[in-house]
Amino acid sequence: MKSGLLSVLFLLSGLFVFAQEQPAEPRFNGADVQYFMRRLIGEFGKVVGERQIAAETLSPKVAVAFEVRADGSVGEWRFRDRNSEGRDRYDVEPASETTREALTEAFSRLEGWSPATYADGRTTDYTLRLVLRLPVEKYLRAQEPDPLLFQGKDPRESFTEWMRTRVQYDARYAKVGGVVRVKFYIEPTGRVVIGEVLQSPDEQLTKEVLRAIRASKGKWTPRKVDGVPQRTAYEFNCNYVNDGY
Repeated sequence: MKSGLLSVLFLLSGLFVFAQEQPAEPRFNGADVQYFMRRLIGEFGKVVGERQIAAETLSPKVAVAFEVRADGSVGEWRFRDRNSEGRDRYDVEPASETTREALTEAFSRLEGWSPATYADGRTTDYTLRLVLRLPVEKYLRAQEPDPLLFQGKDPRESFTEWMRTRVQYDARYAKVGGVVRVKFYIEPTGRVVIGEVLQSPDEQLTKEVLRAIRASKGKWTPRKVDGVPQRTAYEFNCNYVNDGY
C-alpha cells in the first residue's frame, strides 16, 4: 500500500514538473498571437490591393505553421492542409497559388518576434500552427463596383429568403436533413446555369433545390466590369432540418 502511494505521489510530482516546464508562447511586438494574426490578415489585404489580385482566386480559409526560434528569428514557414502529414495535417483544402504567394509576401513584411520563454528566463524554439479566415468576400465587394444583385438587392439576403419560400421542403423529407450547397452561374443575359452540386444529403431534395434555383432566372443582375455584364458565379448554401429528422 505504501509503495503504491509513493508511486502515485511520484507520478503527480512528475506531472507537476512537466506542467511547470511549458514555455509561454512567443510574443509579437509585445502582444499575443491573436494580434499577430490580425496584423497578418491586414497586411495580406494590402498585398491583394497592391498586386490587384482577383478575389475569386483566393482561398477563404488557410492553415499555416512557422517556427519562432530561441533567438527570435523566424523559419520554416509552411502551409498546412488535408494533404499534409503528421501534426501539420489539417482538414482544409490546399490554399490556391495566389493565396500562398500573397500570404507569404505579407508574412515576410512582419517582424518583431520575441521567443517562447520558460519561467526561469530560458528561451526555446516554438512552432506556431495557426488557422486564418481571410475576408475574401470583403475583397470581392471592393473589386466589384457593380456587384451581383438578386431582385435589386444583395443575394445573400434576398435570394436566401426567396429560396426559403420557394423550396417545398415538406413531408416528403421527414427523414431527410442536412446541408445543400450548389454552385451556379448567372449569364450576362440573366440566364441561370447550374454548375455543380457540392453537397447534399438527398437526391430528391437536390432536385427540389435545383428546380427553385432555375425558377430564379430573369431576377438576377450579373456583376458588371466597366458597365459590361459578366458571367457571375454564385454559391447557394442552406442547412435543411426537418422537425421529423
